[in-house]
Amino acid sequence: MIRSLGGRLAVGSVALTLGGLGAIVAQSPAYAADFSAPYTCTAPVLGTQNATIDGSLTASPNPAAAGTPVAFELHISQISLRAPVAINSWSITANMDVSGAEAAQFPVTGSGGRVPANQPITGDLAGSWTPTAAGADEVRGGDVTVKANVVLLGTVTIDCTPDEPRPVGETLAVS
Repeated sequence: MIRSLGGRLAVGSVALTLGGLGAIVAQSPAYAADFSAPYTCTAPVLGTQNATIDGSLTASPNPAAAGTPVAFELHISQISLRAPVAINSWSITANMDVSGAEAAQFPVTGSGGRVPANQPITGDLAGSWTPTAAGADEVRGGDVTVKANVVLLGTVTIDCTPDEPRPVGETLAVS
C-alpha cells in the first residue's frame, strides 16, 4: 500500500511539472494563445507517465525590438494528471526553446501553495527573454522540472520532456 500511495504522490508531482511544458508565444501583448501539449514525464516510484498540459502564454511586447526584453506569462489551466493526496507547495521551471532568426532558450518559473487531493493543478509561470536579431522567432515548450512538497513523501522532483513534434507557438516578430 505504501508503494501504491508513493506512486500516486509522484503522479501528482508529475502533474505539476506538466504545468510548464507546452507554452506558446502570443501575437500581441493583450492576446494569449491557447495550447495543448503532450509530455512524457519520469516520476519516482511510477516511472514513465504520459500527460497533457493545457494553458496559454502571453508575450509582451509582440512585436518586439531587438535588444528589448520580452516578458512571457504562462498560465496553466489544466493538467491531465492529478495528485491523489494533498500537495503542500510546488515550484516549476519550464524551458522555452526559440528558433528562427536566432536559437535561444530561456526559463519561465513559478510556484504555488496547497493543492487539495484530486484537484487540478493550475498556476502561473513568468520569465523574460531579450531577442538580439531581427526576424521571426518561433517559441516551443521544452523540458520541465517540477518540485513538489507532497504529503507523506516530502520533496518529489519530476522531469518532463515534450513529445515530438512539438507544437509551435505564435511567431514573435522582432525588428
